[in-house]
Order: sequence, then C-alpha cells, then structure tokens
Amino acid sequence: MNLTSTTIQGWQSIHADGQIDSKTVTTLRDYIDTQLKEGMPVALDLSGVTFMSSAGLRTLLTLHRRTQEMKVSLALIGISEEIGDTMKITGFYDYFQIYSQISELPEA
Repeated sequence: MNLTSTTIQGWQSIHADGQIDSKTVTTLRDYIDTQLKEGMPVALDLSGVTFMSSAGLRTLLTLHRRTQEMKVSLALIGISEEIGDTMKITGFYDYFQIYSQISELPEA
C-alpha cells in the first residue's frame, strides 16, 4: 500500500493505493495519526484501494471514533462499490461523510 498526502480546500487529503488488510493497517493507522496532529479535517481518498479486509474496516471505525473525540471532521472519498456495500451491511456507512470525488469536499 502506498500513502500520500496533500492539503485540499482546508482538508488534509490522504490518498491510499493498494490493499488495506492486516499487513497494512498499522502503516495506515500510523500515517493517519501523524496527519491528525495537524488538527485539520481529514479526507481519506480510497479510490486507489483494490481490497479492504475486516481489519481495514475496523481501522476505519477506530479512525471515526478518534476523529469524533478530537472534534475533527473525517470524510471518505472514492470508495469502491464493494467496500461501500460491505460498509452498508456492517452498518458503518452512515458514520462517515462520503464523497465520490475529492472535488466534492466542502471548504473546511
């Protein structure tokens, strides 16, 4: 998995490519933790994610809880139909602001 970040419209945008699974969630979590120290809202761009395991879903839920505690906005961008369906079945979908493209993010 590759991770990059940039600032877009006042959001810290984190773009993930590849698979999010038990082998990569620690890298993702640590990377996001570093970005959260900035105190900016976080947009996690998952448009390049080809697979997400239950460990990845659990990491998203943990991230949601942390950002809620910190009172920092969190948005998911470009989730695949498969990931979206899984999030809906598990009840996670409604916890997140979800946008199909990064350009849809509101100004922070």
